[in-house]
Amino acid sequence: MIEYTGYIKKIRFYSESSNYIVALIEVEQEDKLITMNGYMNNFNDYEKYAFIGDYEIHPKYGKQFKLSEYRIIYAKESEEIIKYLSSPLFKGIGKALATQIVNTLGEECLEKIKEDKHNLDLVRGMTEKRREIIYEALTNGDYDQEVMQFFMGHGISLKNLGLIQAYYQEKTLEILQNNPYQLVEDIDGIGFKTADELALKTGGTLDNPNRIKAGIIYSIKQYGFNTGSTYCYLDEIKIMFSKIIYNIEEVSFNEYLDELIDEGLIIQRGDKYYYFEMDEAEKNIAEYLKIRINKPDELFDEKEVERLLTNYEKTQGICYAAKQKEALNYFLKSSCMILTGGPGTGKTTIVQALLKVYSVLYPDDRIGLVAPTGRAAKRLTELTGIYACTIHRLLKWELHSNTFAMNKSNPLDLDVLIIDEFSMVDCLLLSKLFEAGRGINKVLFIGDYHQLPSVAPGNILQDLMEAGVKTIELDEIFRQAKDSGIIQLAHHIIHNEIENMDLFEQYRDINFFPCINYDVVKNVKIIVKKAIDEGYDTNDIQVLVPMYQGVAGIDALNDALQDVFNPIDEFNDSYQIGRKEYRVGDKILQLKNRPDDDVFNGDIGTLVEICRKDNFEYLQDTLIVDFDGNFVEYTSNTFNTITHAYCMSIHKSQGNEFKIVIMAVLSDYYIMLRRNLLYTAITRAKQSLFILGSSKAFMHGLANYQDSRRKTSLKSRFKTIETLNVYDFLE
Repeated sequence: MIEYTGYIKKIRFYSESSNYIVALIEVEQEDKLITMNGYMNNFNDYEKYAFIGDYEIHPKYGKQFKLSEYRIIYAKESEEIIKYLSSPLFKGIGKALATQIVNTLGEECLEKIKEDKHNLDLVRGMTEKRREIIYEALTNGDYDQEVMQFFMGHGISLKNLGLIQAYYQEKTLEILQNNPYQLVEDIDGIGFKTADELALKTGGTLDNPNRIKAGIIYSIKQYGFNTGSTYCYLDEIKIMFSKIIYNIEEVSFNEYLDELIDEGLIIQRGDKYYYFEMDEAEKNIAEYLKIRINKPDELFDEKEVERLLTNYEKTQGICYAAKQKEALNYFLKSSCMILTGGPGTGKTTIVQALLKVYSVLYPDDRIGLVAPTGRAAKRLTELTGIYACTIHRLLKWELHSNTFAMNKSNPLDLDVLIIDEFSMVDCLLLSKLFEAGRGINKVLFIGDYHQLPSVAPGNILQDLMEAGVKTIELDEIFRQAKDSGIIQLAHHIIHNEIENMDLFEQYRDINFFPCINYDVVKNVKIIVKKAIDEGYDTNDIQVLVPMYQGVAGIDALNDALQDVFNPIDEFNDSYQIGRKEYRVGDKILQLKNRPDDDVFNGDIGTLVEICRKDNFEYLQDTLIVDFDGNFVEYTSNTFNTITHAYCMSIHKSQGNEFKIVIMAVLSDYYIMLRRNLLYTAITRAKQSLFILGSSKAFMHGLANYQDSRRKTSLKSRFKTIETLNVYDFLE
């Protein structure tokens, strides 16, 4: 091993997610700059380091110094110490005060300060604020370096280090040393295999009780997210468990399962097993709504409502149907209600009237409008004229801690809550919303139960309808909607009226092109090019398929469509991330919620700038994406939260509408094809729908309307739950 001492002079590459660095270092032992690569965190150009490692020959970049470990070397000479303490690292500490520190505490001043920050109180002119600045700057990197060395010393991948430190902060090392399996519980994005790698490389054993228990919990949770279920049976836990942990005797498995039940982490109800959060979520939802269902009707001036509605009809040129008026009246008198219906049945128009009338009757009441996705919230704002946001934003979700600032202890200041696109809302999120909304007097759920249920566990809309929550279903297709073949097709699907593909021939806005999977990309490109020639742009056209892999999968279609919508040229900047090339002007899909930046899963934006940065203020390359005027920056640790959006999954498209939708339906997708999937894709189209693929596959999907894997118990909880007093509930 070789040990150099010196400074970092220039960063060539740095990844915040992995802490991997390529830099030029100036060392005392050599009269030249040396290229170094390895892992570092929390570093700067003002500190001197000991760099320990050896040389290697990189196949592309030649001879480089490979860093194995490093440590900070504090200045020893008075002049060096003064220079160091008056550097930008110590904000507000000038040369005069730095000199005073050295004169008072001597050349061992840095060690003395780290041992006890109150040694600085001996320095004339020292304030409490300055003392804390100096102490924090000196000690800030110590713990980070200790954690880094822990990972490096055990040969552990640094991929998730930033995520782990962001969550645990100063407790990081304690958690890693005592129970790495805690990461599975605490940190979204870290699974059992990652935690298991950490544990086994740091001395953990295969029969460690923490390992077995974490494996059981992970199996139950993973089954839920794989199937959409809120509970599972014992055999299903064992099957999932056997995929991650081998050769565990059944007696031991049962023993640890019983311990988890005793600890309250797993809830057993008969032959059903729940992760405690999911059990609690279903219980919270049932209690919240049971109270509201049983509340007596509110009184209101029916004649005044009729007068207000009549005036609104005149000003808008609308004549509301009987069921729409029934929905309005029931909303006014009840505490909770579901409004459902297919496309073209007037959900939006009656909600507009409902808000207008209610605001006149109760001008002081605070109304909250929310939707599961950013696009759906924006559309709701545009349709109602009232600000709407995502549920996560309303609850002030904090990414790293996965907590909500608005909760039972800090409730929402709302009287009325309206939730649009309710079929997309999952069990856990709704529970959190109800916890924060215990003081809300009136809740309106708006959704289409024929669409896909939530990606996360739960089948909330369907369950609540079957549980007895008052539901008004709008089923009349209005005149302007009757001209749309897309809307007609959607209702034919609802009523199971499609026997073959001949039906498509009568609609001008629906086109079916038979083709095999290898021809899908070619045919999609032909349709897209023709649409572009007719004046449509990338925001008007959306390709939808259910799978990422394969010759007609999302990845293949995105690659092909990028060259159609945004071909590369010498004036168009590009950036490579793995196998994907991103170009300025690309259509971008957000994959995860980032509430701090007001961008959410399913949002669509445009890549507007690529910034390559190599100084200490900006240590890594940055992509800037425009989400309807909201400019969001992406660096290496968030690159995995975006992808191209020329083609997307049908699940991701929920809450969005597009002028032209092109969807592929192939035998390759048989395992995923269901009626609600096809229905959801079709109802994303506003003007034109193109279906490519196999008529046999399409008809198979229509016939497959049961999702037997999704098991929930919310409906049954309404029957078993005790009648609660509203005042007890609010305590």
